[in-house]
Amino acid sequence: MRRKRRLLLLALLLLLTACSVGEREQTEGPVLWFCTGEGEHGPALSAQPYEGELVPEQLLSALLAGPVQEGLSSPFPRGVTVRGCSWDGERPGVLVVDLSEQYGALADVSLSLADYSIVLTLSQLEGVEGVEITAGGHYVSYRSHQLLTAQEAVLWDELAEEAALSQ
Repeated sequence: MRRKRRLLLLALLLLLTACSVGEREQTEGPVLWFCTGEGEHGPALSAQPYEGELVPEQLLSALLAGPVQEGLSSPFPRGVTVRGCSWDGERPGVLVVDLSEQYGALADVSLSLADYSIVLTLSQLEGVEGVEITAGGHYVSYRSHQLLTAQEAVLWDELAEEAALSQ
């Protein structure tokens, strides 16, 4: 029962992580993904332009430093740091990110928002096909699966878009 509830919450979250097509098209170059304040009737994640080196550690540092764009907020608990970031030697295209223990305190929607902020940000790098995130060297047990991909995130709600176009 709890697993079904978690999967339902994740599915609902992915629908809420809508990003309008127009907004996504306006963003040129690399971006960092953060939470928005738009709540249940708008996107839960939105992009902020990024200027810096396109290496995993730099992107993660900028992401954990928080947004500078108004209207965005960090999905990460205070004090989260990057403990390590490396390519999985046995699975090409998989980047393994180890964050400090504070990250392990996240659960449910908060965990999914933080996870996909990282995944969407890092997936812009050449060669990144999936991301695994650990906290203090341990997998977060609240996830239904550990290998996360950008393709899993629903970046816009097609039904909401159709309704808006018909008005």
